[in-house]
Amino acid sequence: MEVDLCFVMDCTGSMGSYIEGVKNSIKKVVDYMANMEPAIRIRIGFCGYRDHCDGSNRLQIFDFTNSPENFKNSLSGVSATGGGDTPEDVLGGLDAAVSRMTWRNDIRVLLHIGDCPPHGRRFIYTDDNYPDGDPNGLTAEGVLGEMQSAKISYFFGEITGLTKTMISEFKKIIGEFNVFDFRSTPDTEGLVEKFFDATCSAINTAITLRE
Repeated sequence: MEVDLCFVMDCTGSMGSYIEGVKNSIKKVVDYMANMEPAIRIRIGFCGYRDHCDGSNRLQIFDFTNSPENFKNSLSGVSATGGGDTPEDVLGGLDAAVSRMTWRNDIRVLLHIGDCPPHGRRFIYTDDNYPDGDPNGLTAEGVLGEMQSAKISYFFGEITGLTKTMISEFKKIIGEFNVFDFRSTPDTEGLVEKFFDATCSAINTAITLRE
């Protein structure tokens, strides 16, 4: 069984209390999956996003690798920084994960972790520097449509209630998807365990959908 697993994560300052816990969780998943070979062979990638005001730091992309050590070394350099208003460049992050990562295996899993929604009144009504939506012209329909066309299974890790509307709007576009509850567990062993269980569940669900 060959799997492409991509973590897409909000890496702005508001994620500061979660990001180390999430990074530790990802490293645990990587080690566990390495021990699953040859039953499951997995390539792991990462796409971190911030916001439009963050310039060259807006996106942080590590393409798929089958080397757990290389991936963990790359992930160590990720920190929670940047961001301006409440919403973040969610659509830019998801678009980069779909279009700039080299998806190859038949089973494709994207696990998105974030505490804030995309820009636009559709997702949030206050504190938005881009109330008319993504300044680069991205839309949820376009990005999620490309994701579906690429046969990538989407899963979301919910950290705050700010993403409730986003989840609802995304489901209108691509149908039901699993939402994992990571609320109230910042930077603790509880978060590591929840994240580990969620990732394994996402992979198992994607495998079942492909059978």
